[in-house]
Amino acid sequence: MHLKILQQDLNLPLQAVSRSVGVKLNLPVLGNILLETSSGKLKLSSTNLEVGVIKYINAQILEDGAVTVPAKTLSEVVSSLSNSEIELQSEGELLKIISGKFKADLNGISSSEFPAIPEAKDFSVQIPAEVFKDNIPQISFASAVDEGRPVLTGILTEIKDNKFEAVATDGFRLAHKSYSAENLKEIDFKALVPRKTLDELVKLINEEGGVETVGIATTDNQNQVIFKIGETVLSSRLIEGVFPSWEKIIPEIFIGKVIISKEDLIKGLKLASVFARGEANVIRLKITKSGIGLSSETKELGHQDAEVEAEMSGEEIEVAFNSRYLLDAVSNCPGEKIKIDFSGSLSAAKISPIEDTGLEYIVMPVRIN
Repeated sequence: MHLKILQQDLNLPLQAVSRSVGVKLNLPVLGNILLETSSGKLKLSSTNLEVGVIKYINAQILEDGAVTVPAKTLSEVVSSLSNSEIELQSEGELLKIISGKFKADLNGISSSEFPAIPEAKDFSVQIPAEVFKDNIPQISFASAVDEGRPVLTGILTEIKDNKFEAVATDGFRLAHKSYSAENLKEIDFKALVPRKTLDELVKLINEEGGVETVGIATTDNQNQVIFKIGETVLSSRLIEGVFPSWEKIIPEIFIGKVIISKEDLIKGLKLASVFARGEANVIRLKITKSGIGLSSETKELGHQDAEVEAEMSGEEIEVAFNSRYLLDAVSNCPGEKIKIDFSGSLSAAKISPIEDTGLEYIVMPVRIN
């Protein structure tokens, strides 16, 4: 392989691909990026065996070939070079890097050891990029991090009847976004996609710039999903298993409601959470006609009480929540004011924007003595 490319054309794609390299452990090549020539372009590939990213970049190809080299080292070298032309040439498992007066030999691993990354030729399903870009960041935080229940580490993603729906839950809170648009007509898609994959998809859409649609395809055995974002391909395994019946988690009857300033509530929750540390992050809420009372305490730190003004209707109620779950939901809710619907002192609460944007957060209460 022998090619010439501008530093500014290589640097950002290289940084993006480097995010998806794997842990070396028993397979050192996972810590590498595959550089190869393809159809007159430079093709960069990385994978951790669950997610794979491929980027195609314009370059002056002098000789075809392929080699894998450590992602971190190559990224650090390229980012440190000035905005000039870089010459890359492979000799066996060695990559020569030349830029101006800089020369380096980077030891690599044969491209034959690099795992295959699924690609697709047919991306007949095209989804507007803003569907993912605008909606996924509002809900992905609610999915589980613990791999103990794999289905909860994914985001249930479905497109049907002109509507995009995405749901994330970790068993203690739930985030649901519904988005309707005419340009989703005749698209039928449903998959349980890992949160990390959709978070990466949003990053790639933002980095690619100017991308209007995202192509979607699945492998023949239906256990991999492949996204095409401009000159970038993102592939990922799908999560197998049954996602919880999330509709049953959303309360149907509410006994009280408050409308409150988002900024004021965030400040109150942050202050209350200081005194909630070490006691399961519990914050008690007392909903009255004058507003929301926030109290928290720990034996080691002490006790605090505060009140935030709010418009209240319905029954007065006392309920306790994990402060982190409550703060996550409030912080990600758009708008200056938010609405909180309460279904009981031991029942879930719903947090949503004042305007109907199809977004809702469900937070389970904490049982206290």
